[in-house]
Amino acid sequence: MKNKLSYILCILTVCVFVMIFVQNRTGIFKFQKLNGVYYTSEKVPFTFDNFVNGSYQRSLENDIRYDFGFREPLIRLHNQYIWDFYRKSSNYTIMVGKDNWLYGREELTNYYQSAMYSYTNDKNVMKHSFDLEAQRMYKVQNILAEYDIFIFMSMLPAKTFIYPEYLPENPGLKLPPLHGFKYLPPVFDSLNINYINIHKIFENQKDVVDYPLFPKSGKHWTFVAAAHAFDTTLRYAEKYGNMNIHNYSISEKYPCEAVYPDNDYELVLNLMRPIRGNNYYYTNLQVDNDPSAIKPQYLIIGDSFFFNINKIVPLSQIFKSYHYWYYNSTIYYDSKHNHTSEVDILDEIMNSKIINLSYSPEQLYVFSNGFLPKALLYLTHEDSEIDSTLNAIASTIDNGSAEERLKSAKEILFKEPEQFFPDLANDDVPATRNSRISLILNDKQHD
Repeated sequence: MKNKLSYILCILTVCVFVMIFVQNRTGIFKFQKLNGVYYTSEKVPFTFDNFVNGSYQRSLENDIRYDFGFREPLIRLHNQYIWDFYRKSSNYTIMVGKDNWLYGREELTNYYQSAMYSYTNDKNVMKHSFDLEAQRMYKVQNILAEYDIFIFMSMLPAKTFIYPEYLPENPGLKLPPLHGFKYLPPVFDSLNINYINIHKIFENQKDVVDYPLFPKSGKHWTFVAAAHAFDTTLRYAEKYGNMNIHNYSISEKYPCEAVYPDNDYELVLNLMRPIRGNNYYYTNLQVDNDPSAIKPQYLIIGDSFFFNINKIVPLSQIFKSYHYWYYNSTIYYDSKHNHTSEVDILDEIMNSKIINLSYSPEQLYVFSNGFLPKALLYLTHEDSEIDSTLNAIASTIDNGSAEERLKSAKEILFKEPEQFFPDLANDDVPATRNSRISLILNDKQHD
């Protein structure tokens, strides 16, 4: 009997490996792809040299690890097991809080230690960076006001600070925090900088509104919260930018299945079934037909919270055009450009009516992502001066081609133009203006 059982188990084991091999080679069964980052292995051909030096074996091992048959359902089965029995995540970037609330590890690090430590260990260095960027914002704001262009800052909320009662334990070291969303408002107030503190609004509304501000299983604000927050943002721009912008009405919330990214954290857990007890709500918007309202050009520079706004708010009915510079890098909703390296920043600025910097607490440590220093430079100095300075910096760089040296020179100059143009380092707003501004505005009037 014992020999018969061993024989059966042996046959079953061989069958399992044969099925895995056949599935890997043929892909006869189709499974839902796993969410998250997917690694592919470079296949090394079988040769004598590759076998002797071990590169073929390593390639084969990686290939089996990342692309074996039935990989997707087996991984989901494993993840579901550790979730059901231990309420744990197999994804290192996702932490499980109380009552099945999910948080990103980087968000928790910012809550407990401050994301400052990703950039510097010195609080004074970080404060100097905040103060310098605020000074740039003050100068750009005052310059653009001369041309009736309204620039302002949106300080967005963070799930960790709005719902701290569900947080898991501190996942890292206990370090003294410096939170940008707490440090910056007094600095902005002292300089009379235009900003709206949506984070503070969310803190005040948390126990008042009848809809969730953040989903249990996602990083970003809910669609309903995003709709209300952007309506508040538009009213702020309308009041302080002295313009009449279209309003929109927001319907009562209604339950619905999750719409991405409300469940983006849950998706990367790669479970076999949805997490029980997660409720999702959505709403419908209707833009007014106010004939006296204008449709301004809108330029927004910021982080990923804007994607929810774009999904739910009918922006094309409110703005003549809107361009989204994601971390001042990739450009969305612009048919002509894909990256900020392709655009004429002065032309983009002067052809905008509203410019909005929009960052959540985790990203405030790099807010504007280099937009403000570059904007300040091009608003106040001639292109020929800037080009001459870039060439001078490039000439001091020894390595790389001429194109690579010029690229490095741009990174150096646009990071801190005050080092090369001393008038930008003063507290006062620079008096000089790029002469091309008048040409751009003249062309704009004739469009």
